[in-house]
Amino acid sequence: MKQKNSLVQVLKKIIKKELKITVQSNSKLLDYEEWDSIGNFNILLACEEKFNIKFTANEFSKLKSFKEILTVVKKKIKK
Repeated sequence: MKQKNSLVQVLKKIIKKELKITVQSNSKLLDYEEWDSIGNFNILLACEEKFNIKFTANEFSKLKSFKEILTVVKKKIKK
């Protein structure tokens, strides 16, 4: 359970660093002016770098919420 919470915190820090906003676990693309398609792309790129993972082109176009990003990151770092 602790790892999940720390992953949530790390992802929130990435978003805060990239977009200069503080998000909640239920936040999604376009909830904030700063979280547009470019901002989303930057979040995913930062996640790739931080967790040493790669998103597919399909994932780049489909992942549009904090929960979706968190779910995919969790799956990828377990591999």
